[in-house]
Amino acid sequence: MMKAATENKHLKAAGRRLPDYPFRWQGLEDFAYQLDEQGVPRVDMGKRLGLRYNPITIAQYGLFNLQQFSATQNQSCLQRAHACAGWLIDNFKEWRPGIGAWIYDYDLNFYGPAAPWISGMAQAQGISLLLRVHQLNAAERVPEITHQAFQAFLRPTAEGGVVSHFSDGSLIFEEFPTDPPSHVLNGHIFALLGIHDYAAYWQKEAALELFDVAVVGLERNLDLYDTGCWNLYDLHPSRRLASPMYVKVHVQLLRLLADLTSDVLFAETSEKWSAYLRDPICRARWLFGKILEKIRLRF
Repeated sequence: MMKAATENKHLKAAGRRLPDYPFRWQGLEDFAYQLDEQGVPRVDMGKRLGLRYNPITIAQYGLFNLQQFSATQNQSCLQRAHACAGWLIDNFKEWRPGIGAWIYDYDLNFYGPAAPWISGMAQAQGISLLLRVHQLNAAERVPEITHQAFQAFLRPTAEGGVVSHFSDGSLIFEEFPTDPPSHVLNGHIFALLGIHDYAAYWQKEAALELFDVAVVGLERNLDLYDTGCWNLYDLHPSRRLASPMYVKVHVQLLRLLADLTSDVLFAETSEKWSAYLRDPICRARWLFGKILEKIRLRF
């Protein structure tokens, strides 16, 4: 188990300068979205909703292009990152007293959040992009926006925040504010990365303590996502198995957490779940499980 706030040396080591965003989308996401006239991606949400702006997709596309710019110095990549950051700045709104957010204005049928709603993952990745753009070219509103966006991580979902709890009372940050809670694993870990970025960039000790507390809670509950031969996407009562792609996402995210915290459990779980992907028996059981899941959820 990691030691909490007594080992906050990674805060001081990071200083105000953030490295490239650590998660890599290569092989997982091709960002083949339709772009608007500003170069901002829109997601096809089907016949009913059509093309919609998704703050998560926009933040990820910006972070991806910043990674590409860092590797190639291609100015087009930098321009695309700035376009995404500009959208986030222009579309940041007051959500609750003291909380600003990127607000979803459409419903999600499966999980059930009805518009308007906010996402802990969107809050975090929006912060991560804006801080990295800010350190390249300071934008006037970024400090205010990131501070207000962070406030969502201090309030429960019932009060307009993104904080929920595992059954043992440990903190988890919700990607989707559902009832009952969904506890999406990748959304929670992406939220942790954004909180860590915020703490490091602005030198906020209290934010890093929040990160530490949430990490300890994840340690205590990580096994809930493990079926013994695969892992779950979330802890929603539907108990959906993660797709192979999302298992790869979980594996990478746990490795990143292991690097940030020196936590052996995260490293070991990452290796175990990676082994599930390579095991033909596990993959066959996943396929059979998904068939049964579709039948079960249909009825």
